[in-house]
Amino acid sequence: MSEDRAIALFRLVQEALTNVARHAAASEVIITLEQAPDACVLEVRDDGKGFDAQAIRKTSFGLAGMEERVLMLGGHIEVVSAARAGTAIKVSLPDRQAASS
Repeated sequence: MSEDRAIALFRLVQEALTNVARHAAASEVIITLEQAPDACVLEVRDDGKGFDAQAIRKTSFGLAGMEERVLMLGGHIEVVSAARAGTAIKVSLPDRQAASS
């Protein structure tokens, strides 16, 4: 994995965990990182209080920064959350070789 992708993934996890600590009141966080054939897939999932993902995206600098970082690397980010149902942030960063083919 390239250094820029490794740093981006680290920063994404860091921001997600900061959000969990500040807002979620979660008792559990699960972080997974998988290497798929053409992408690296990161997921941060918590069992916290959740939020309205559509409404908060417009006012959250943390989520906006995460999205910008992912898009700069040609990736995709999905935020799924609902009140009292926790939050899942899923990021897919394309493999550099697959992206340049």
